[in-house]
Amino acid sequence: MTKRLCSALLALSTAVMCLCACTAGGQVSASGAPPSGSSSAPAPSSVSQSAQEPQPQPEPETPAIVTDPSANPLTGLAKADDWPEGMRPLAVMLDNVQAALPQRGLQSADLVYEMVTEGGITRLMAVYSDYTSMPEVGPVRSARDQHVQLMFPLGATYLHVGGSTYAKALLSQYHYEAKSLDGYFQAGALELDAQRNLTAAIEHCWFTSGELFSQAAAQYRLDTEMDGPQQAVFQFVPYVQEPRVLAGGEASQLYIRFSSYANSAFRYDAEKAQYVKSQFGAPHLDENTGEAVTFDNLLVLFTDTEKYPGGILTKVNFAWGGVGWYFNGGRCEPVRWLKGAPEQPLRIVSADGAETPVEVNPGRTYIAVVGLDMYSYFRINDTAPVWQAAE
Repeated sequence: MTKRLCSALLALSTAVMCLCACTAGGQVSASGAPPSGSSSAPAPSSVSQSAQEPQPQPEPETPAIVTDPSANPLTGLAKADDWPEGMRPLAVMLDNVQAALPQRGLQSADLVYEMVTEGGITRLMAVYSDYTSMPEVGPVRSARDQHVQLMFPLGATYLHVGGSTYAKALLSQYHYEAKSLDGYFQAGALELDAQRNLTAAIEHCWFTSGELFSQAAAQYRLDTEMDGPQQAVFQFVPYVQEPRVLAGGEASQLYIRFSSYANSAFRYDAEKAQYVKSQFGAPHLDENTGEAVTFDNLLVLFTDTEKYPGGILTKVNFAWGGVGWYFNGGRCEPVRWLKGAPEQPLRIVSADGAETPVEVNPGRTYIAVVGLDMYSYFRINDTAPVWQAAE
């Protein structure tokens, strides 16, 4: 465990222990707190972040993830008969300001990432294992470097409209021009929704689809073939087995505050066996289905964030890893996460320090990367949870 990560964990533990009591083994305590599904954020507690830095310890070797060749590497579910073997997945950047809602295509994505980009707003990155069957998706927006760093290890093709200086520099540094398509300069992958443009600014009105992207990929001769076998994004429980029951306790609802502007909330629907998403105090709708977006798995990961020079764009620190929570089946458990360099994969590992890959149940997954300074607003079952590794 790195010295920086040890310090972050100790600071987090010190801060959150001032907020609430906890049960043993990483379970969530039951003290009262503002409702997690409300549109207004819970008030933070005043806590001390000071802590003596522990001595660094040697990094344990992390076991490799085992990939089942019969399973979708993004979901762990069985591959369909028409699975596009050897084809890269597609990652699409999506607008997420209130003026851009409702979006289209989120319910069809295998993975959805959400992070703050600038000014407190979040942007989504939706990933599709088979873009040829992708429905209408959008509004498509510009690239950000934090999303690019999570896209690289997937080996995905990448669709965006413009991008920040830092995102463009990363794409250039990693020679990703043949795998990415910028709709601002390369026409064909996007289509303007003229009807929406009557009431919304034009930047909120560009959409793609499987047909449009496939045509553009051929036109611009994108590299859409994987260089080798695609590794599973998580260590999935085999889809032929019963789902794993999470050990940390019951979790029927949770609240995430990204900033004073952006928040997300989830409630567990036992009938669907999925978490239903809301944001800005209302259901998070997919216009394609007319219903709120749902997910099988949720990962809420905390890390240091800061501003790039200029004070506008958000820089997310992936170098040191951090703490987080995994949700599935109406239950939760604490986890740790690791990454490192932009090309290195995001790893979800055990909270006990052994860095054993966490077994994730098959299904579609939502991943939120949140500033550590927002942890005091985080709620599970209306409670401020203490992150504590199981003994």
